[in-house]
Amino acid sequence: MHKNHEEFDVPLTEDLMREHGILNRILLIYQAVIDKIKYKQEYPLSALAQSVEIIQLFIEGHHERMEEDYIFPLFEKHKKELTIIATLKQQHIQGREITANIQSILDGDNAHDHAVQLKIKPLLEQFIDMYRPHEAREDTEIFPMVRSFLTEKEFEELSEKFEQFEHQLLGEHGLENIMKKIHTIEKNLNIIF
Repeated sequence: MHKNHEEFDVPLTEDLMREHGILNRILLIYQAVIDKIKYKQEYPLSALAQSVEIIQLFIEGHHERMEEDYIFPLFEKHKKELTIIATLKQQHIQGREITANIQSILDGDNAHDHAVQLKIKPLLEQFIDMYRPHEAREDTEIFPMVRSFLTEKEFEELSEKFEQFEHQLLGEHGLENIMKKIHTIEKNLNIIF
C-alpha cells in the first residue's frame, strides 16, 4: 500500500472500522445540529451542508460502495450471515434516501426557515438511529469474519484495491483532508473534546 508521513498501513478491516469512526463523528455533528434546531439556536447550515457532502462522497461513494462490491459478496458466496447482510444492504439504500431528502431540503431557497429546519430534524434523527446499530453490527459481527474467507494474499490484494479506489476518488491525501474538514466543523460547533 501507498505510504506517506501521515499515513500508515492498516489491515483492511481496521481501515473499515476507522471509516466508521469518520461516520460516527458525522453522527455527532448531526446530533449537534438537531440540538441547535430543537433549542432554536443559531442554525449551522454550512456545517450541515459540509457534513452531508462528506456522507455522499466518502461514506456512500467509497465506504458503502466497497462494502457492497467486495465485503458483502464474500458473505453471500460463503452463505454466512445472510440475514444481517440483507439488512445492511437495505440500510445503505435507506441511508442514501435520507441523505438525498436532506440535500433536497438544503438546496431549497428557504433552508434557514425554522419550519424547514423542523423537516430536517427527523431525517437526521432517522439517520443516526439507523447507522449507530448498523456500524456496530458490522464492526462486531461482519468485519471480524472477513479474513476467514480470504487467504493472506487475497486479503492484502483486497486491501490494496480499497486503498487505490480511495485515492482515485479522493486524491492521495483525501482521507486526511476529510479529517481536517470534520475537525473544522466540530470546532465550529464546539464539539471538540
